[in-house]
Amino acid sequence: MSSQENQTAISGQNPANVYFALSGLYLFLYYSMGAYSPLLTEYFNGIGFSGTQIGILASITPVVSLLLQPVWGIVCDRFQIRKKVLLLNLMLAALALLAFTAVTSYAWVFFFITVFSIFQCAVVPISDSLTLSYTTKRKMQFGNIRLWGAVGFSIAAFFTALAVDRFGPSAIFYSASATFLIAILFLFKIPDEKVENRGIVTPGFKGAGELLRIPRYSLFLVSAFFMYGSINAHNTWFNIYYQHIGGELASLGFAFLLFAGSEVPAMKMAYRFINRLGLEKTLLLACTISACRWLFYGTAPSTTVILGFFFLQGLSVGLFLATAAQFVRENTPVNLQVTALAVFSSIGIGLGSMFANFFAGVIMDNFGILYTYTFFGVATSIGVIPLLLICYGPFRNKKPMM
Repeated sequence: MSSQENQTAISGQNPANVYFALSGLYLFLYYSMGAYSPLLTEYFNGIGFSGTQIGILASITPVVSLLLQPVWGIVCDRFQIRKKVLLLNLMLAALALLAFTAVTSYAWVFFFITVFSIFQCAVVPISDSLTLSYTTKRKMQFGNIRLWGAVGFSIAAFFTALAVDRFGPSAIFYSASATFLIAILFLFKIPDEKVENRGIVTPGFKGAGELLRIPRYSLFLVSAFFMYGSINAHNTWFNIYYQHIGGELASLGFAFLLFAGSEVPAMKMAYRFINRLGLEKTLLLACTISACRWLFYGTAPSTTVILGFFFLQGLSVGLFLATAAQFVRENTPVNLQVTALAVFSSIGIGLGSMFANFFAGVIMDNFGILYTYTFFGVATSIGVIPLLLICYGPFRNKKPMM
């Protein structure tokens, strides 16, 4: 039996069709995120919210993620229903997004962000788990599929900014809702392969506790807290920063197109970095570049310089996103994959983003947006330390029994 025939036999589906479906899923999931994430702060600023209020609103999704992502992961691991849970969450998140078109008061915005976050927070870890399960068995590169998320995010930020300029802020929410629903069409074509339970730990809160006792995984969570938190907070505050240093709102979408677009070739090349440096040192490289980037932004360079160094996002964010999920998978037990990815997301996207967004808002109100980016640089520099311990400390090359 040929290699391609063997792959088909594993899932019962044509690998080319599944690859297309996974790529389409990431394209539209991240198109939705690119439609609302970069532009929400400008929307909140436009309806009169202060920096601290925006910081609190930006912290809601991270807080909800921190509390619920592990729960969603535990449910998926225990009952082996990843695809069904993802389908439900995409539908309800899409509906919640539409509610924003009818509210402007702070209380109602707070409420609907909370509702949206409950369902949206499960999307990334479950999608990554489905994809990693499929690609790992077939020795495929996860980054080659994940890069379609970067494509979706970059073009969404560009076209949604144009749509907002022409049709108003409601375009943010209609675009994000519609593309979540389109993603469901691709989800139907993706197999939900069962994860073999080898009896190492039982999926559940006990299993989540076992994960935290894995030194390499726990150290990586600390790094993700600072690295991922600053990445997500940058998406929230960049539009204010960009206008502060002289950029125009009309060109903001083009800036995001360049930045997020640079992640695509970086993700495509991620396997070469991994083969040459290893997963751990690739993550260290990405985190170090990211810290230098934020500190550089804090010096108020011109918009021309910022755009000229757009590729720094690919070498930092692109490499990190392409390798982080793979590191989690290779350093945690096989029957806790969704839980491990959910805990990682809750610490990075959840707790880290809450921390970074809240203090970014406070710092902006009291010291200005430039100091917000200096704060991101210092925080990310702290995130480099756990990666140094993983790469060169006593826990290097010590992976748990699978």
